[in-house]
Amino acid sequence: MPVPKSELEATSTGHLSRRQFVAGSSAIAILSGCATVPVKPRETVLFICEFGTAKSVIARELFRRRAASRGIDVAAFSRGLVIEDHITPELRQRLTADGINPNAEPFQVLQPQDWQQAKVIVAFNPLPATVPKAKVRDWTDVPSVVSRYPAARADMDRRIEALLDEFAARG
Repeated sequence: MPVPKSELEATSTGHLSRRQFVAGSSAIAILSGCATVPVKPRETVLFICEFGTAKSVIARELFRRRAASRGIDVAAFSRGLVIEDHITPELRQRLTADGINPNAEPFQVLQPQDWQQAKVIVAFNPLPATVPKAKVRDWTDVPSVVSRYPAARADMDRRIEALLDEFAARG
């Protein structure tokens, strides 16, 4: 497509035409995050386990990976009822082999604002009575990741896929 004469003149003088300036400025604003672009709100999944360092963290990382690979825009985070490191050296090796970093984010204790912002809550242990039961998915029967990692991982994989199917169906 031929370039309009006014743009040729502007570029030959070393100055941008008004149209070039506006187009370039808009692109920079969008790429730098300065522009307001309407975004569909992301739904959020909260994974909770007793100590906040094993099951909930593993499920969070697996969920994020699978959601991204399926193109499903959903956020996930994890919390513990108390924080206590339950990642044994053997479990750490298994997680490393699976490309899971349990220390990808700081471990955090469950707070009311956590369950308030979550669309779905996945519980690996019984939760405080203040957590709204309507949002809770009971995964308390997932095997121990410390003593039965392959079985626990297979169970989590199956459940995560089913949960992602629900989000995909909502569109």
